[in-house]
Amino acid sequence: MTEPSAERIKREKDGLDVWTDILGYARTGFESIIPDDMDRFKWYGLYTQRPIEDERFMLRIKIPNGIVSSAQLETIGWLSEFYGRSSGDITTRQDIQLHHIRIEDVPHIMVELDGIGLTTQEACGDVVRNVVGCPLAGVDDDELVDASPLVDLVSRLFLDDHNFSNLPRKFKISICGCAERCAQHEINDIGLVAISNDEGEVGFDLWVGGGLGARPRLANQLGVFIWYDEVAEVVTRIVEIFRDHGDRSDRRKARLKFLLTKWGPRRFRDELETRLGRKLEDHKPLNSVAARRNHIGIGTQRQRGLHYIGVAVLAGRMSGAQMISVAGLARRFAAGRVRLTNSQNLIVLDVPRENLDQVSDALAELGLQSNGSPFRRGTVACTGKQFCKLAVVETKDRAAEIVKHLEAVLPDFHSDVRISVTGCVNSCAQYQVCDIGLVGVIGQIAGQEAEFFQIHLGGHIGDAGAFGRKLSLRVRVDETKFYLERLIRSFQNARQGAETFSEFVWRLQPCQLETLDRIGQVAEVLV
Repeated sequence: MTEPSAERIKREKDGLDVWTDILGYARTGFESIIPDDMDRFKWYGLYTQRPIEDERFMLRIKIPNGIVSSAQLETIGWLSEFYGRSSGDITTRQDIQLHHIRIEDVPHIMVELDGIGLTTQEACGDVVRNVVGCPLAGVDDDELVDASPLVDLVSRLFLDDHNFSNLPRKFKISICGCAERCAQHEINDIGLVAISNDEGEVGFDLWVGGGLGARPRLANQLGVFIWYDEVAEVVTRIVEIFRDHGDRSDRRKARLKFLLTKWGPRRFRDELETRLGRKLEDHKPLNSVAARRNHIGIGTQRQRGLHYIGVAVLAGRMSGAQMISVAGLARRFAAGRVRLTNSQNLIVLDVPRENLDQVSDALAELGLQSNGSPFRRGTVACTGKQFCKLAVVETKDRAAEIVKHLEAVLPDFHSDVRISVTGCVNSCAQYQVCDIGLVGVIGQIAGQEAEFFQIHLGGHIGDAGAFGRKLSLRVRVDETKFYLERLIRSFQNARQGAETFSEFVWRLQPCQLETLDRIGQVAEVLV
């Protein structure tokens, strides 16, 4: 059997060992980079961006649990201004990505990041990616446990370790201590969710084998109770299982979800317990919950007299100047703590009551609204064709266009709705688990190539989670905002009680979904 090129590249030189080469290429320039090393650059958060002729990179900075200080955010903002044409994107894994980075500038950027305790190492590549968690960890009144120290511990476990730097594919971990289970454990390779046992002691419910992409899968619940002090060892053994048994012959089947499908949860648990050398404690399966996903608005912290302000970041895109300004506000009027969310939004923590209006107004002047519309706070977008070589349509600008149109024509719409604008089937913007998923595809109009969005409706995670229903309908990208307007008006007119958009969609027959946007037919369609 022919060895896949990705496996050959990793076998010939570990991705972690490319740093010396990066330093050399920074002196000799873009044209000197050999293709295999270009692939290994991912281990240091670097991807070539479109157009390749520009000889520029995207650089992903790891932010475990989305926890960033004002000093760190300010430095990222200045790096964006100085080296990245003021670009910055918050990702659905609580990272920050910069664009337009020259290979010549990478060593300088890394020195600056190291000086503030951040890294790009293993933000990409076949490694353990950024570990995510609840963005309100440690401040939420209702959380069962502050899991952020565990996120930090697990993040450091695998960093710069050659034992775990050559996995079959990427590996994603979520650790959440909040009652709302907001860190999307269902779509991660490992999802740890805080629970209480019969004695009221807090531990974690373990889920494995979730993931999106072209072949999505929701995680299996193993029915075990993991104690706080067990987490690091359990996570390590699971990553070892994936390293040793994941499929290396076909990258399309190389994620942990395929191993779970092949083995089943019982065999997987047996293998885990064998490696641990002990049985894990049983607990009866608990339902997941439909969680708040965007953390927008003003809320009360557990720390007396302090509040957080969650603001919507339009399509997840921030300029360097915005980052610098947010950092300044957090330092001047709060305690200098900021969080990033998996909805590509941002939270300023520790705001005293007397400063709430001033900070909220100042954020709004930056275009960051704490009272933003459902469309603004619930729309996520991947990098898109502007920079990504896999995307076939532009996403960030389209998402902003859609949000602004819906805000203008539906100012009284107040229900939560999550919209994903995704440039290809790889689901970086999680289209399968959003109420409305827009997936970029190429089609034909009168024999000419044209850009479309394939429509997916009703995706959600939580109790009885389900992937969105794929319609046969494709909508031209420039007409999408009008289609969504009609679609949401149909929902307004025909919903029952407090029905969510996803519940509404799943109440309908497949044939009804195809004509759901035709306002005049709604009553007839739903009879």
